[in-house]
Amino acid sequence: MAARINPNVVYLPARAIQRAARRFPTPFFIYEESRIRANCREFRDTFQRYFPTFAPLNAVKANTNPEILRIIFSEGFGADASSEAEAWITRRLGATGMYTGNYTTAEEFRFVMRQGVFKLNLDDISMLPTIRKIGVPEFLSFRINPGISRGGMKSLYFAGPDAKYGVHVRDAVEAYRRAKAMGVRRFGIHVMTGSNVLGESYFEAVASKLLEIAGTIKAAVGIDFECLNIGGGFGVPYRPEEKRLDLDKVARGIRQAFDRQCPRYNLREPVLMAEPGRWIMADAGWLVGRVHVIKHSYKTFVGIDAGMNDLPRPAIYDAYHHITVLGKPARGRKETVNVVGRLCENNDQFAKDRSLPVVAVGDLIAIHNAGAHAYAMGHNYNNRLRSAEIMIARSGTLKKIRRAETIRDLFRTTDLTP
Repeated sequence: MAARINPNVVYLPARAIQRAARRFPTPFFIYEESRIRANCREFRDTFQRYFPTFAPLNAVKANTNPEILRIIFSEGFGADASSEAEAWITRRLGATGMYTGNYTTAEEFRFVMRQGVFKLNLDDISMLPTIRKIGVPEFLSFRINPGISRGGMKSLYFAGPDAKYGVHVRDAVEAYRRAKAMGVRRFGIHVMTGSNVLGESYFEAVASKLLEIAGTIKAAVGIDFECLNIGGGFGVPYRPEEKRLDLDKVARGIRQAFDRQCPRYNLREPVLMAEPGRWIMADAGWLVGRVHVIKHSYKTFVGIDAGMNDLPRPAIYDAYHHITVLGKPARGRKETVNVVGRLCENNDQFAKDRSLPVVAVGDLIAIHNAGAHAYAMGHNYNNRLRSAEIMIARSGTLKKIRRAETIRDLFRTTDLTP
């Protein structure tokens, strides 16, 4: 029996991409505004059914293009920022949110606090002396490492003994006791335990554990929590046969955890916060390249003009991304190929041993799920230039929202210009 195909993975605005390829040189990223907004509204509205005061934050790290951030902020999201640049662009666009850094310098704390729009979330108790020196805020939160984790792959596990993140549970009470003694008056609590999780029950377990920890802290320190941030990790399917996360089941499970744990630990119910990034943007963006070389060797290698500098996830994580050859029937004749880029590294391969319609030089290739953690993770290795970004507006018009880099861009921070 054939596996059921998930339409969210294989969806492609093919005509708009073909129009864009006639107008703009490849490679480029292309995003669909209507899909971004639909994802925002589904996430926001699903949680607000169970938590009327729900406060969603967009993980800015997933995609930092200002035009995209404007869309997401206009849908009622704040920002989850984790660097100076992410704090800067959030304030520049008139948004607010929560800042969660790790191993943060005093200079970065000062910069973020000067923006005046962030709830400060500390990664560890060891950060408190720095905060004391630069100025104690009225509100403070800590990221807790509860010792449980899950992720789409091992490198996406963000809690447990090997994770560099968060306050060990043994130090949680002391962290809040010291913060209160320093003069902090309002408190939050945060957790981020893994990325790209597709199991619905996991989120209830994380919320339940965090509420238990919050209850222990309240009993010991005598504080209530203004907000409880369960972080991100809301997974998306990358393979056509994978199921989509049932968001209603996730929200309902977290509601059950609140209803069970808040009375048990005498907690005043905090505002629920969450930090989707991948869930909002992944399936709303595609990397588009054109086939330039087909090499028949030990395998057939299909060389396109994009590379791992554009989309590093396959090179870093051996991550799977669905690929479509535009204009070729999906049920036609197939061949097994490796789809590769032009960088001088053998991990510059988007797909290995992938069955695709027979490819010819000049064909357009669309790599799916490239809206999140793609351009944002890009780089200039081999001195390859980063690609343009295009938006398909709700009206169907195409708008360039970031031009492609030039060689002059690459060297403008040096004393040498081409």
